[in-house]
Amino acid sequence: MSTYTHRTIIVPAAFQALAQGLCAAAAEGDAGQGMFTTGLSADGTEPASHYISAGYIEDTFAVILPLTTVTPAAEIGEPPTIETRPGNVEVVEAIALQAGFTLPPGTIAALFDAIDVSEQGPFEAMARLGLVMVQVPHY
Repeated sequence: MSTYTHRTIIVPAAFQALAQGLCAAAAEGDAGQGMFTTGLSADGTEPASHYISAGYIEDTFAVILPLTTVTPAAEIGEPPTIETRPGNVEVVEAIALQAGFTLPPGTIAALFDAIDVSEQGPFEAMARLGLVMVQVPHY
C-alpha cells in the first residue's frame, strides 16, 4: 500500500519539459501526467520563468527528491531557517534511463540544483521565491 506526502515543486522554465517527462515516467498510470503547467514569474506577466505543481506524491518519490525545509523563526523579526536536503541523483538517473531518456551527464544534478521542492503550500513557496502565477489575458 502506497503512502503519500505533500510536496510543492517549482522548476525553472528551462527544465519544464524534462520534469514533466520524468514525472510521467516515474509515476504509474496517469499520476505523473499534467504536471508543471501553471506558469510563474516575478511580476505575473509572460513569459513564465518557472512552473509549479503541488499535491500529494508517493513517498517513494518524495524521498528521492531534494527537499527544502523552512522552519519559522523563533523570534519575531528574525528570518526563518531554510535547509535543503539533496536529492538522489543516481536513482533518478536510473529511472530516466529505464524510461528511455538519453540525457547528457550531469543533467539530473543540474535539475536538482535548479528546482525547489518543499513541504510548503504552493502560495507560501511562491512567496518565498518571489514568484506569482502568470496571468494570461482573455480576449
